[in-house]
Amino acid sequence: MTENKPGRAHLKIVISTAAIIAALVLTVQYISLARQNQELKTDLAEINHIRYGLLNVDEWTAQLSTILSIKILELKLTPENRVKVAQNLENILNRMIDEIELMMIERTSGQLSGMKRWFAGFVINLDQLRDSVPSYSNQLLSELNKPENIKVLQQFLSEKLNEFTASTYNLDQMDPLHMVMEKHSCFDKEECRELIREKIGVKNRVINFRVIMVLLLVSAVYLINLVSRQKINLFQATLLILASFCLLLGGITTPMIDLDARIDQLMIQIMGEEIIFRNNIIFFQSKSITDVVRILFEERTLPMIFVGVLLFTFSIIFPSLKLISSLLYTYDIGNLRENMLIRFFVIKSGKWSMADVMVIAIYMSYIGFNGIIGSQLDHLTQTTKPVEILTTNGTQLLSGFYLFLLFCISSLILSETITRKT
Repeated sequence: MTENKPGRAHLKIVISTAAIIAALVLTVQYISLARQNQELKTDLAEINHIRYGLLNVDEWTAQLSTILSIKILELKLTPENRVKVAQNLENILNRMIDEIELMMIERTSGQLSGMKRWFAGFVINLDQLRDSVPSYSNQLLSELNKPENIKVLQQFLSEKLNEFTASTYNLDQMDPLHMVMEKHSCFDKEECRELIREKIGVKNRVINFRVIMVLLLVSAVYLINLVSRQKINLFQATLLILASFCLLLGGITTPMIDLDARIDQLMIQIMGEEIIFRNNIIFFQSKSITDVVRILFEERTLPMIFVGVLLFTFSIIFPSLKLISSLLYTYDIGNLRENMLIRFFVIKSGKWSMADVMVIAIYMSYIGFNGIIGSQLDHLTQTTKPVEILTTNGTQLLSGFYLFLLFCISSLILSETITRKT
């Protein structure tokens, strides 16, 4: 039995070493893929942004033009509107007769005015014209109702609509949208939207596989080396430290949360037709801890720099020092095991582990207070027809959060293991 113990320990080291190498490779691949996916999500959010949809004049013009075109094609006289159209035509004809009468009075004034009025009245009988207005109106309506005349009228209205559409354009800055479309070699928003969604879907599957594998490999390394009551050697302790390092590296360099507040659908009824706007993003953020630290420092204001220092200290410096101190404590280089700072990070830092949780709280608070929370979106849904609004808050936790969470747990186990089992 005692002869098998060295062989068993050797087997544990071989398996753990292979698992750690695989975990490191997968972590590096995951970081690269997560960054690419973060960029794709940002591009998709730019395309779906509300300023290119609901708040865009071009979108309104296109949809309204379509509705008006349909109404022009449906143009015809019905028993319901024939009476109204006839009344309007009669009013127009009566006004024309009144204007003719005024013009005749002006031209027949002056010398020989009586002779002129007699001749004009002989030629044009205005009272007879007024009596004939209803008859003329009906004749005009009959002419308008002929298919060839309706086509001419539809063509005329369509030309006027095209002129109106051409003279109405958006004044907002469209360069960011055009840059995204050019980047992905797209010709229109819908094509670009579908292309990016497809890329994100593929990358999500690859990312999820790598994250699951990293979590399984790291968990396997801990289980393999800690299941027995025997002490672990220096090399095994190093493997445990490297396993925690994989989790920390993936946790702080990849996005932890996607904040997505959007109007899923807004529908308005105009002239019996529906105007619909879908997937209008109001706010989107996908940031890692390192991204937030960089943004905070770039603000160059004292409150933001202070939060950035806290975030950098407790999310990057503090965990890194815990791992480095664990390594130095394990090998006892230069009798560093007795160093107060090293002993603090290895033995006593467990009492300070809630600092890691505080980091997540600060991180999520920063993102949350700069975004739009779900309760604000609820106010938009409190509308009645003909306007219908469906809003969503698409916020979700990402792999970076779970990697960092597991690192916090593994660092506690690591401290206990190094102090008791090495």
